[in-house]
Amino acid sequence: MTAISPFGPASSTEGTPPQAVRIPETLRIGACERLVSGPDRRKAAQNLMRSASSHGIDLDLMWGVLAPADDSNSPRVRQTCLAVLGSGRTAMLFHSSPEQPKVFGPRARQCEEIEACLRRALEELSLIPERAALAQCLIEPRHKWAPEVCTGAGMISVGELAYMRKPIGPGVSVPAEQDWGEGIVVRPIRSLDRASEVSDYEHLARALESSYEGTLDCPELCGLRSIHDIIESHMATGSFDVSNWLLIFRDDEPVGCCLLTHCPASASVELVYLGLGPRGRGMGLGKRVLAYGIERVRHLPVHEVTCAVDTRNAPAISVYASLGFSRFDSRIGFVAPLPLGS
Repeated sequence: MTAISPFGPASSTEGTPPQAVRIPETLRIGACERLVSGPDRRKAAQNLMRSASSHGIDLDLMWGVLAPADDSNSPRVRQTCLAVLGSGRTAMLFHSSPEQPKVFGPRARQCEEIEACLRRALEELSLIPERAALAQCLIEPRHKWAPEVCTGAGMISVGELAYMRKPIGPGVSVPAEQDWGEGIVVRPIRSLDRASEVSDYEHLARALESSYEGTLDCPELCGLRSIHDIIESHMATGSFDVSNWLLIFRDDEPVGCCLLTHCPASASVELVYLGLGPRGRGMGLGKRVLAYGIERVRHLPVHEVTCAVDTRNAPAISVYASLGFSRFDSRIGFVAPLPLGS
């Protein structure tokens, strides 16, 4: 781990550009306190540190800006950023927020420090491309200061994501096959093992790539990751069961997919992805296939189906609303391809 001098580049002195370095183990508790909220932040920070490894969180991947030490105090963490690596070579970034000026100084200065933390995280993640190809950050719309901080660090906005959900009751039967229309076939994926004789991996890859053509759902993401990384990250959501993923064919060509995953921890099913390529659009297939997919998972011990959708994607939002989905939260997404600037 990189050593830090409390009076070196890790310190923050008003009037000089803030610089961030990797947080040493001795200051982790202070850094974690800047990432949590609640009445007892010290206890919440201790809980985060204790549970980090069991949740796949590497506390070595934490960067911060420090206040200089004086004769009576050790360095104090002013702002920090934690990167959590995930499947598909993704890294989710979590950062601190500005505090009361009487404690941490002017808000503008604090935002500069948070930006420095994000930038340093992106720079160091760029050094491990085998583990991280895309960094992501989801911010709450009420944090009006955060978009400028993210863009200043080199990230790009991918729009506002609306989180929607639909309550579902229990069911036991799997719906019968439907008549989808001439030349249309909808069926579960058989296997994603590329060595299997019945592998649908290439079918899924082609369906996904087709669905990105002219997409209204976070089009800024197109081309930032390989299709293999995308499939891996989709598979890592919840408790993966390939039989809950549906492929859509037109004249034997994959033109779309509907990917549903059981999330036992929240007693829900997540719509990981629903997309149709140009040859699958305009026939009402999105709504019909999603309704069919939901019926197929009713036997699971869940109480709702959730999804996230770009608020600019009016057709998709209309489909979800017509099936009983309603919005309950939102986030603004920012991403950065790695290496930074690639």
